[in-house]
Amino acid sequence: MFSKIVNTSGFWKSVFYLALAFIVIYNLVDVGMGYSFDLSLYAEKRFQRSNLLRFFVANIGSGFVYGFIVTFFKFRSKIKQNK
Repeated sequence: MFSKIVNTSGFWKSVFYLALAFIVIYNLVDVGMGYSFDLSLYAEKRFQRSNLLRFFVANIGSGFVYGFIVTFFKFRSKIKQNK
């Protein structure tokens, strides 16, 4: 069942777009809640050389996990409905 779902047409495209949306929304909320929408302070703290790799890995990793889980269950329910 797992391989059938991940090989379904459009699965990885959906994962990508959900991950991208999650990353954007998460960072907008982070800027608003943690930095009072002060983009220069946010950029100064988040894009420091020592934190840059961690920032990108955390964003890409969390976005991928979110996108994969949501897409997997969405496609799984569609496949079960069609049976």
